[in-house]
Amino acid sequence: MKYRIFLVMLVTSFFVAGCASLAPPETDTLAKLMQPVADKAVVYLFRNEPASAPWQMRVRMDGKDMGATSANTYFRWVVEPGRHVILSDADNHAGLVLDAEPGRVYYVWQDISFGLFQPRSELQLVDQQTAEIALRSCYMLQGEG
Repeated sequence: MKYRIFLVMLVTSFFVAGCASLAPPETDTLAKLMQPVADKAVVYLFRNEPASAPWQMRVRMDGKDMGATSANTYFRWVVEPGRHVILSDADNHAGLVLDAEPGRVYYVWQDISFGLFQPRSELQLVDQQTAEIALRSCYMLQGEG
């Protein structure tokens, strides 16, 4: 069993290192405190499914490319209050409209399922407790925002 866990972590780190730049460990640790920012909104977008490791999923917010997720990774964005549209590109184009309020923190789960030939993506808001558990196994990506 330990061998399997090690193998999954090794494969995951290979894909993470190959697809995007990881944030420094201290930045990751601070981000996992999930603190709000006065007069801004904070958005976490995470993907915590090791089985989806081979695929990168491009993410856009308000038409801007924000980077690509892979298994067990997340982004943290500080954004202006107001309406934001988050899109995830896979076999399908998943979207989520977020009406962000100042001082609030939002958690978006990028759920990956397997289509006929390519993965499919779905974005959904989740509560803080669900996000806290999921982020324990995720690594922060450096990205826009």
